[in-house]
Amino acid sequence: MGHLPELDGIRGIAALMVFFHHLCFTGFDVAPWTNPIVRVLFWLGSFGDTGVDVFFVLSGFLITAILIRDRDNPDYYRDFYWKRVLRILPLYAICALGILIFIPGSGRFVLLCVFFIANFASTLHIPSIGGFWSLAVEEQFYLIWPTVVRRRSVATLRHWALAIICGVIVLRLIFAFFGHHNYWQTYLCCDGLAIGALLACMLERCQRVGDGLAARRRTLLLLAGSGMTLAGICALIPQDPRRIAFHSAVGATAITFLCGSFVGLSIAYSGRAAMRWLRSHVLTFFGLISYAFYMFHIFVRDIYDHFRGPLRANDMTGYIARIVIVLAITIVLTLISRYAIELPIMSLRKHVLRRPTKPAVAEHL
Repeated sequence: MGHLPELDGIRGIAALMVFFHHLCFTGFDVAPWTNPIVRVLFWLGSFGDTGVDVFFVLSGFLITAILIRDRDNPDYYRDFYWKRVLRILPLYAICALGILIFIPGSGRFVLLCVFFIANFASTLHIPSIGGFWSLAVEEQFYLIWPTVVRRRSVATLRHWALAIICGVIVLRLIFAFFGHHNYWQTYLCCDGLAIGALLACMLERCQRVGDGLAARRRTLLLLAGSGMTLAGICALIPQDPRRIAFHSAVGATAITFLCGSFVGLSIAYSGRAAMRWLRSHVLTFFGLISYAFYMFHIFVRDIYDHFRGPLRANDMTGYIARIVIVLAITIVLTLISRYAIELPIMSLRKHVLRRPTKPAVAEHL
């Protein structure tokens, strides 16, 4: 499997969803606003955190596909973790250092970031800052998953992935009995990574017999149908204090299934005319800069709000200017980061990897 531009487009969608979630919904009091556009964007923005679930599915698919491909490499672990370090750590360290320097009292949170356990900040009653929690979830998953991929057959990997998916769903329901609906802990949200891994296993099985993932379209459509059914059930659950946790648990499963089916169908029908919109220059552009875009945009928003001050109700000029200026500054910073930091450091792969990376799914990372 070569480079799939549809996956860059999906990543671009996910990055923009998270951006508008934080600009139009999080920390924004819509009550005094009467403008219908603002209210619609507020409602749409409430779904924007789904972009993180899309990232999880994409990461689970791409990383598992690479691990399966390289499982016979004698430097399997060394190469895998060097790639992760060169891709993730430089920008991660810069953002963590910036928080430590410019945000008073952030030392404990930065310490959690150092050990990639920022997703447990709320459990430890430490204020969480930025998007570090989702990176922590991924890195915790990848402390264990490479060993599973290395030592088990692809058929067994499918069973492991299914077990993780079912286990997480059951755990969320158990936690719902106790009123818990914060899914930043890895054991409550890694089903997206597992669904991505399951897609990689399905693709490997299809390719072994000379087919593509389109051969499993019934499975993918069943996954999509299950997600839509659960979403319908979720809509029927009242969001009162007694049932909000169950509403969140069912909704989280629905979102994971829908994201998994969306990514799977996009892979299955890659190159088709129906997927042309995912290959658009705008979406693939945001997909290529998505990591830095994801990491920077919250800080740009907070700095803008600090100097600009709170928006007055129904100040549409200020509302639009806030979105446009934050978006523009974030894009500029991400481009600087990409060409001054990320790409130069990624070029060091040739000096630390034992063998060149094959031109396959690794191009997406």
